[in-house]
This record gives sequence, structure tokens and C-alpha cells, in this order.
Amino acid sequence: MSDRFLVNAVGAVIEIDASQRDEDFRARALAAWVDALHNGDRVADAVAVVPADTEDAAALSALSTDVTMKALAHRRHDPVWMLHAAGLATDDGRVVVLSAASGTGKTTAARHLSQRYAYVSDETIGIDDSGRIVPYRKPLSIIEQAAVPKAQLALSSIGGSHPLPDELRVAKIVVIDRSPEGPEEPEVEPLDIADALALLGPQTSYLSDGPAPLQRIAALLAATGGAVRLRYREVSGIDGIIDDLLDVEPAPVPPIATGVVPAADMSAADTSAPDAYRRAETVDELVLDQRVVVLRRTPTGGQVQVLDGIGPTIWTATAGGSTLAQIVDAVVAAHGEPADGDPASIVQTAVQVLVDDGLLLPPQTPSGPQT
Repeated sequence: MSDRFLVNAVGAVIEIDASQRDEDFRARALAAWVDALHNGDRVADAVAVVPADTEDAAALSALSTDVTMKALAHRRHDPVWMLHAAGLATDDGRVVVLSAASGTGKTTAARHLSQRYAYVSDETIGIDDSGRIVPYRKPLSIIEQAAVPKAQLALSSIGGSHPLPDELRVAKIVVIDRSPEGPEEPEVEPLDIADALALLGPQTSYLSDGPAPLQRIAALLAATGGAVRLRYREVSGIDGIIDDLLDVEPAPVPPIATGVVPAADMSAADTSAPDAYRRAETVDELVLDQRVVVLRRTPTGGQVQVLDGIGPTIWTATAGGSTLAQIVDAVVAAHGEPADGDPASIVQTAVQVLVDDGLLLPPQTPSGPQT
């Protein structure tokens, strides 16, 4: 038995090196990853080495994480949306994508739905700009005993036998919300683009590293009729809903903008005033009818922030730098005088929130409303 083998992971080929382990472990590792094996000989994109001094169950669990992290790192700059999600496919390749945070039901849903659909992943779904999906058929991480690491089992070894179609295409993106206090009858709620981005952004790997990420995600959401949130208590009750969500023909993905969409032409703004508020550096922004979605780079990756109310007007007004008085004028012009309260105080409070959130840079010198 070879002590090394290749697996497919989100479009990357990772070599698993178990040369430091005994033959029994290598057999267990190969059995766990059999659904993701890469057929053919090629140079791996990265190598995941299994250390010699780790107990078998812990080593297999750590290997799953190591392969995932190496695959995501390899593809971090590619125009592929790498979403923390499970995926199931129909016979003709339509895929429902089920996104949620770790430990909130993706693996359980993938295992249950694999009785009727082909398993694509329970960890990460890669979607390119045309809507094509690259699979990651990693072992399922299943709790067998509370005191030990999760067991790593190939789905095909526990009843998942549907073959994977050659071509996969996203049909629907679903934010799953499973809770013991959830509704007895599962509920589906449409999400507008801003709310979808706020929920899906934190579940996206290397969100700030690809080109025009918000524009690309918005285009994919538009092609699939928008994301939905699925609230449920028991996974056994979601079959009919998943059937309905998959009973669509995915539309072509519209052209994707290659850069940030400017909020407005602020050429007349006072960009040299030391008491001007200016935008902090951002990765991308998406201007919607009444809201603006902004992606900002953070030490841990990226943060999606949604501006509503007077926030979009403030964001527009600060494109080239504006004093507080100029921002107040812009807000009053767009929204009118407030029924109660001083407009300067209201705007100053909202501006300070954006400063505290890291979206605006405060003036170089203190400023107050100008008259």
C-alpha cells in the first residue's frame, strides 16, 4: 500500500503523506478519503503530512483540517467563492448549498440528504464566476463518542452511494438555522442581497483576497434567485423544501464588475480640509437601493458591514472627504429635517458610529458643526 495519495479539495490537489505512520493507519486514512481521491498522476498543489506521534483518531481528525486549510490557502487569490457550506447535487448537477457556522448542522444535513442526492461536501463549496461548483468530498466528521475526536468516515462507507455528476452548478444558496427551539414545520425566508452578504460573509474563506468579492457574490445570488434562510428543528423535515429549492433551472450569471462601484462623484468635496472625515481603506463595496454593503480587511480576514438609514448618505458624502457640516447638509438634503432633535447632533452620532466601526477616519483636527 502506498504511503502517499492525492485528494481533490475545492479545486486543489493535496497530497496526503502518511509515510511516518504504520500500514493500519494508512489503510484507515485511505478509506476515509476514498470519495475524494484524485485519479491520475500529477504534482500536488500542497502536501499534508501526518505526524508520527499523534494518536490515530486525533491524527485523522487533524488531517481533515490540514487538508482543508492547505486547499483554501492554495486557492485564496483565485476568482472562486469558497463558502463554508455543505452541498448536495441532483443527477443532472444542480447543487443546493447549505451554509452555516461550524457545529450548526451542515454535516447532519449532508448525511441525511445524501440518501437522495449526491454528496458534494460538508465543509467548503467552491463556486466560480460562472456558477460552476468544484466539489470537496472530504470524510464526514461524525461524533461517535463524546470523549474522543470525531470519527472521519467516507460517506460511501455509511450509505451515501449516489454518483457525483461530472458537471456541477449552483442552483440555490441556503443559510441554514437549525435549533431545538426552531419551528416544528421548517420555514423558508427570502434574504435580500445585503442580509445575505452579512450572513454569508463570515462563512467565506479569504473573502478579501479575491477580485471584487462583493460584486461576484451578488452576481451569483442574482443568478440563483437570491439566498434564503431555512429555519428548522429536525433535519428529517426539510426534504420537501430542498426538493422545491432544487426544482429550478439556474440562470446564467450576469457580468461581474471588476472593481469597486463608486458611491457617487465627490469631485467637489473638500479633500484637503484637515477637519474632513474620510473613508478608511476598503476592499469592495456594493451600492443597493437603500443600503450600502462594505467589505473591509481585518487582521483575521474580512468584515462585511451593512449601512442603512442615513449611513449610505454619510458614506456617499465622505467619498472624497467632507467636514461634518458638509455631511449634515448632505443628510438633510437627502432625508429632510428630522422631526425631533438637532440634525447636527444626530449626524455626528451616526458618523461616530462609523468611525468606531473602522469605516471612517476621524478628522486630523477636532471639528464641530460649521455655520
